[in-house]
Amino acid sequence: MCPMNSIHPSPGEPGFGTGASLFIDPRTCIDCGACADICPVDAAQPAEQAAAEDVERNAAYFAEKEPLDATDLDSWEAPSYQVWGGGPRRVLVVGAGPAGMYATRELLLRTTAEVTLVDRLAQVGGLVRYGVAPDHPSTKQIIESFERIARHRRVRWMPSTDATELQDSFDAVIHAVGARRSRRLGINGEDAACSAEDFVAWYNGRPGAALPVELVGPRAVIVGNGNVALDVARILLSDEERLRRMDVSQSVRQTLAASGIKEVVLLGRRGPDEAAYTQPALQELLTAAGDRVELRYHARPTDWTSAGLALDDGTSIAAGNLFTAIGFEGKPIDGLPFDPDRGIVPNVRGAVVGHPGHYVAGWIKRGARGGIGVNKACAQETVMALVSSSRGPASPGS
Repeated sequence: MCPMNSIHPSPGEPGFGTGASLFIDPRTCIDCGACADICPVDAAQPAEQAAAEDVERNAAYFAEKEPLDATDLDSWEAPSYQVWGGGPRRVLVVGAGPAGMYATRELLLRTTAEVTLVDRLAQVGGLVRYGVAPDHPSTKQIIESFERIARHRRVRWMPSTDATELQDSFDAVIHAVGARRSRRLGINGEDAACSAEDFVAWYNGRPGAALPVELVGPRAVIVGNGNVALDVARILLSDEERLRRMDVSQSVRQTLAASGIKEVVLLGRRGPDEAAYTQPALQELLTAAGDRVELRYHARPTDWTSAGLALDDGTSIAAGNLFTAIGFEGKPIDGLPFDPDRGIVPNVRGAVVGHPGHYVAGWIKRGARGGIGVNKACAQETVMALVSSSRGPASPGS
């Protein structure tokens, strides 16, 4: 599961499968949380939450070991299933975010395919580059891995490219286009609010992104209880000194510093037990902002006006800005089926239903859930379906 191959001993290393413990290399770990999500006994924890003796044992394991170069394709593990034979094939991968890059990696490892990789943006990385908060630089380390994959001799990297007219030239197409569009609340006045998609793209400097609203203090309301909502709150409440330490442009720093926002209300429509944020993310926000954050639950907004946010219980919250961070959804892909309720292209383990030769990976395959590391296993499943496909029609499913 680990996108950086930071967990050891790994398959092929001495001690794999025989010891009582696995160890996480803190020099290459990007804190994506993939191992914590999948660990069946909750043994994978941030260092600040683990027992002191476990942290010491983990550090001692790596004390005299060099960090693994997880980006070197020539040293990765041997294929674990039958490679795609019969000579080179041509595969198009649409999208250079985590799902597309891991799909490309799997194709290079498991097949003899020549891969054409396209993206509408000029650089690889997708939401790692333009979605990860700027005060989490370690997470962005993985971009270097993606850039090296794009430089592989069997990859033709085509940035700033629309893939629509290219698809007929390939034996197979993997659509890894994500689910970038923010979900809507469906309340009156929502068009005057700022979505997480727009705000995050602005402070991360995504090409063409602009802040669609004026930031007005002293209070902002954020509807949403996921990690993105907490990121938005943390950035809004960062002081000038903290902003200077972030990888953001001078204009972003100046706009945030001049906003006058001193308090944030995080609004959850359900209870705290159903909140989607992780405990480390919540602790980070409380450490950074503390008494300037109010967490409210079981609150349903109905109207947003210049006076503030009205709730269905008849109360309101006075605020200068409303931000919505209630998740993302996929958009239909021309020529492919689409399930609007789930926001995905219907598929069987990545093979698009009724469209032989077309595959999906990432959020457009499974819905907008799961972090960076989950895309590794997701892409492996998709490429497995591609490799083993007889090019017959897929069966209905998801």
